[in-house]
Amino acid sequence: MELRGEAIRGALSRYGTILALAVLSCVFLIFIPGFASLQNLLNIFYQIALLTVISEGFTMCLIVGELDLSFPNVASLSGALVAGLIFGGMSPILAVLICLAVGALFGICAGLLVTKVGISSLITTLASGIIAGGMVYMYTKGVSFYGQMPEGFLLLGRGHVGPIPSLIAIMLVVVAAAQIFISYTRAGKYMQATGANPVASRMAGVDTDFYKILAMSMTSVGAAFTGILLTSKLGSANPEGAAGFMMDSFASSLLGMTVLSMGRANPFGTFVGALMIGVINNGMTLAGAPYYQQDITKGAIIIFSVALTSIQSKRLAGG
Repeated sequence: MELRGEAIRGALSRYGTILALAVLSCVFLIFIPGFASLQNLLNIFYQIALLTVISEGFTMCLIVGELDLSFPNVASLSGALVAGLIFGGMSPILAVLICLAVGALFGICAGLLVTKVGISSLITTLASGIIAGGMVYMYTKGVSFYGQMPEGFLLLGRGHVGPIPSLIAIMLVVVAAAQIFISYTRAGKYMQATGANPVASRMAGVDTDFYKILAMSMTSVGAAFTGILLTSKLGSANPEGAAGFMMDSFASSLLGMTVLSMGRANPFGTFVGALMIGVINNGMTLAGAPYYQQDITKGAIIIFSVALTSIQSKRLAGG
């Protein structure tokens, strides 16, 4: 009987968030007409596509035990920069590559400051985020960029792969690639080891500094890619276009830490977390709930997920 109870608790620890998502979806299905329509389901996935992409990047720094507060501003900078370069006559492909390189540079610099100088990732990325925010205002002079963009670039955010919007297809590819990278590649396993126990990993010969720099670079590249996709989706760029991703990305990644591996960030869990946020936003919007109720609900979910992770970690540690 005790073994069965332990098995049930273990299953709830690994799949409780997925079960909660299923229950929440069923509640909306019963009480909100139109929630379960195919078009609305596609809308949910479309609405969370950019959130998922940027959150998958943020998850990488969490995996190695670091934190990044700069990614929304890096995304806004990338979105403005790609628009400015394209409107200036540059090839969209070259403009995209430059913006991804700028994102990588932010991540590399932050990683070097964390690993070689010893500044905490919280302080480092807070400062680099402020720098990115200043740079986007310096570049845009505080105004939005509007104009005619090449059709090929707009297909990133507005096109379709068969009947599926391109943003949904990109999201699914990013989630799958991130999960495969973390679960099945040597670099991914070393990143997990670095986050789980950096001292033991160093003693085992793992270059933990390198993998922290790699993870923080991936976070910033993910942010830059999201900014590019946002500009392609809107056909314009705003100096604060990606500012709203901060809270929902935190919520998605923290919820993801309660999926599959309790207390550890993972790409699939982050996707489930983003889907939970999308279902809440969509269902409450269809129900006519004001936006602040959505914020209250998401805040409560963050607290619950962190508390659940903390309680489970203490239990596993025998505390």
